[in-house]
Amino acid sequence: MLRVNTVWFKLIHRKLFQAAAYQLFNRRSRYLWLSLTIVLGAGVMEPALNPPAAEACFFWQACARQRGRASNTRAGGKRTGRIVGGNNASIPYVISPRNAWIQQPGPDHPYPIRWNPVEGADAYTVRIWRWTLDRDQPETILWQATTPDSSLPFPEEVFLEPGVYYSIEVATDSGLSSNLDEGYYESGFQLLFEEDYGELRSQLINVTPAVPTDPENTSQASLEEIALARAGVFFLEEMYADALAILQPLSESFTASDLVYTALGDTYSQSGLNQLAIEAYQQALALALANDDRLSEATIRGSLADVYAILGRFEDTLQQLRQTRDAYEQLNDDSAVVRLDRRINIISTRLLRQSDESSTP
Repeated sequence: MLRVNTVWFKLIHRKLFQAAAYQLFNRRSRYLWLSLTIVLGAGVMEPALNPPAAEACFFWQACARQRGRASNTRAGGKRTGRIVGGNNASIPYVISPRNAWIQQPGPDHPYPIRWNPVEGADAYTVRIWRWTLDRDQPETILWQATTPDSSLPFPEEVFLEPGVYYSIEVATDSGLSSNLDEGYYESGFQLLFEEDYGELRSQLINVTPAVPTDPENTSQASLEEIALARAGVFFLEEMYADALAILQPLSESFTASDLVYTALGDTYSQSGLNQLAIEAYQQALALALANDDRLSEATIRGSLADVYAILGRFEDTLQQLRQTRDAYEQLNDDSAVVRLDRRINIISTRLLRQSDESSTP
């Protein structure tokens, strides 16, 4: 396990930086956190963690895979990884909370309910459903409201219970429901169990500066690192609504780094929001290319390839994988090149077979 145990941490040489990242890809741990001190493309690392030793994770998706966890493992009791959803703009699909664990909604955790605004819709009816114990279908409407907007505050009068599965349904005034979304059955949420709160607080303390940060005297990059570290804790605990609450405002800043958009893409992807994930990854990729950052480029293109594969867009998948391979080849990462060659060969063979089948009379 990589340990960060100094107040000021400096990576002077690019290869040292890359080596640290690659080592992290091959480590296993029960709890892995995104450290304040490791950021894509960073040369100088700033504030220390509190306490000074904290477990670090370089890329969120890699850490989640290495520890054997995937989206919705606790909520549904199964591995689902990236899931299909959020691809039809004519449907008011739910954006947040979606496929996530959440804390009890209230003043400290407002959890705005957000959905895709549909062109031509003048009003939306929003319902919170409680599902059956078997989690096979929604059973009881706990709350309902109508609004012309594309978001609402989570109603404080709805008290959630641990161990119960909930979902949000949004319907337009013309009757189009968010339940038509491909990812509908994986778009619900659950309340954290009481025993989870202590561990969550401990993790957040580990990524909080020992000395309170003064925004006026702290660089924008340092503030971004602190926010990303907290978002990383939520991401790895499948608390995607909490992660989005941090990442979306970060992404609206003109100084946002490619890591912000990569993290946003990861969170959308694990939430089952494919198109939003693609948009975020493309923004991250544009920044990585502008900075001539091959490590970031390789990671982002690999994530894009995964989303395209989920959608069955294998030509796009193949293109991204080839460019990912080129980036890793420039980084002299032979093992990644070999792994990507295998994937490229499998997909190329599949596409060739499909082409032959379609041309056969």
